[in-house]
Amino acid sequence: MTHWFTGGDGQRLAADLYGPEDGTPVLLIGGMGQTRHSWRRVALRLADSGRRAITLDFRGHGESDRAPDGDYGYPRQVADIAAVAGAVGRPMVLVGNSLGGKISLAAAGSAGPEVALAVALVDAVPRSRPDGIATVAQSTQISSDGFASPDEAAAQLAAARGQAVAPGAGERLRRNMRQSEDGRWHWHWDAGYRDPRHRIGLGAGSAYLETVAPKVTVPALLAWCELSEVVDADGVEALRALIPQLEVEVIPGARHMLVGDENDIFADALMRFLDRIGA
Repeated sequence: MTHWFTGGDGQRLAADLYGPEDGTPVLLIGGMGQTRHSWRRVALRLADSGRRAITLDFRGHGESDRAPDGDYGYPRQVADIAAVAGAVGRPMVLVGNSLGGKISLAAAGSAGPEVALAVALVDAVPRSRPDGIATVAQSTQISSDGFASPDEAAAQLAAARGQAVAPGAGERLRRNMRQSEDGRWHWHWDAGYRDPRHRIGLGAGSAYLETVAPKVTVPALLAWCELSEVVDADGVEALRALIPQLEVEVIPGARHMLVGDENDIFADALMRFLDRIGA
């Protein structure tokens, strides 16, 4: 059953809850275009370990409300995460993939230990590769007339990566899409994210994250995809310089996760990190 949190602007944020209520809360946030369902299998593992997993559709994604004023900037995202922590009643381990990782970093740095017990970034650093970001943007292009089917959307994603369409890819995308009355299929996120005024992209967005990153005092992990199109060694070292306690674990054979992907390839690294810090 969907659980509803109230965000910083009073909007509804959709979530699924797993595991015992008194377990260590772990908030899982997807990347651009992903919904909370991309974390389901990770959440089940966390629940089996006695932790409280919370998978969240961040503002403008999935079933969560669109921003009432169209603002998707980092300060508003942080306010949402702080509101969730307030409702939970204690600090949470913040785990985010791609854009969700950057939101988690922003929250850990600017909201502090009252919100973040620890932070785990999945293939997310402030200084991302511009060509990799362009690939991600291409994979989630929004057409006003949508797609004829999830299979057509899967073909777009595969083309962006230069790959063949994987068997069953279209079916796996259904939870990341919605069907309009005319039968066309559309991504389940707000196209307003593409507005540069939100300052969440390269340039202004990176500068903001590098301002708040040195304020992160809690344990921190970067799970770096070995075959990442978005994160390179320069970006990793730049983040290490800002967060001295940052642990880095390379995920063998992994590429940057996109819409429709399952994030469970990072589960082992996350579980090891949580065990090390006693969370």
